Amino acid sequence: MTDRIEIPAGGDNIHVFGLDLTGPEAEAFVARPANTGGGWPLKVRLGASSLDPAHVEHFPVSDLAGVGLPGYLTEGLGADAAAVEAERDRLEALRGDVVILRPSAFGDTAQSLTPEPPLHHVGSFPPARPVTTMERIRTPAAEGAGQGTIPMTPPPTSRALKWLAALAAFVIVVGILVLATGGFS
Repeated sequence: MTDRIEIPAGGDNIHVFGLDLTGPEAEAFVARPANTGGGWPLKVRLGASSLDPAHVEHFPVSDLAGVGLPGYLTEGLGADAAAVEAERDRLEALRGDVVILRPSAFGDTAQSLTPEPPLHHVGSFPPARPVTTMERIRTPAAEGAGQGTIPMTPPPTSRALKWLAALAAFVIVVGILVLATGGFS
């Protein structure tokens, strides 16, 4: 039975797939061909109608030594830590290559993915949401105090700028006089 993964338009989940290929075979499977006549194997085996290669990552899980796939998902891609933690055992058990589809991989196209071998869906992870308190701000400005107009002050001018303007005006006046009198001859 094939998993069906519903991708809503503008969805923001990060999707992780195990890839049962390695080395050059894996590279050829994930790389989008220059000529699209034969199709893009990754897109075809995902059952995707739209897939942006700029938002597809592929690498051996062993490249994440020290950080691990759970750490990469949370720290590197901003996935929700609780969702990743719930699948930690499954993520750490992965060997070989992995394909990660970032949210923008599908653009704003709603679609149903039906991954087929050599792909297998490992998990989909929402982005971490910032913690907000939504408390009322209690400052005089927030309460409306201090409203009014801010007096405009002229921009500061330096002495050097005034001298430069005077020198430019002098050169222009001398130039006009020279032109009006026929030159220096």
